[in-house]
Amino acid sequence: MLRLQNRKVPLIENGFYYPKRWLGNLVARLGGDWHEVYCRGTWDYLKINNKSLYFFTESAWQAPFDVLHLIKKVYPGLEIYFSAEGDGWDTYLTNDAEGRFFTSRFELDMPPENDYYDTIEEVAERVGNYIGRKIEPTKEDVYDAIEEWEMENDDMDAYINFKEFEFVSLNDV
Repeated sequence: MLRLQNRKVPLIENGFYYPKRWLGNLVARLGGDWHEVYCRGTWDYLKINNKSLYFFTESAWQAPFDVLHLIKKVYPGLEIYFSAEGDGWDTYLTNDAEGRFFTSRFELDMPPENDYYDTIEEVAERVGNYIGRKIEPTKEDVYDAIEEWEMENDDMDAYINFKEFEFVSLNDV
């Protein structure tokens, strides 16, 4: 990946905004066919340390799980942990149930910006502060409080989108 992104020209000509970091280049380098592997997107924030490789992907319509499957096929001993989210496809997934690399379990998108939270207690406190009342720290109570608040609130600039990460296996995506 470092060699691909440091090339003078991309391995495969493409129209992406970071053409050397297009996932299709990685698919080709790993021996796959970018026409057959869903690789619409790019990688960024590549970090390598003693035993870990971390990178962020940005893609359209769906997460590039096919690329992760190809990486796993080429490097079968590699442990892959991911966190994937997409508002457009309303999906929030991770396979890191223990929280070793991805500790966030919830996302709140509400003014002034969206934030991630590790516990439902943090979410209940933040939503409670926003709507002006205490909320018991359960998912059901948070959802109920948001629904009630939305029914009473006419301000179009005020909103709360509450998302929970679902645990899935890489084999299931």
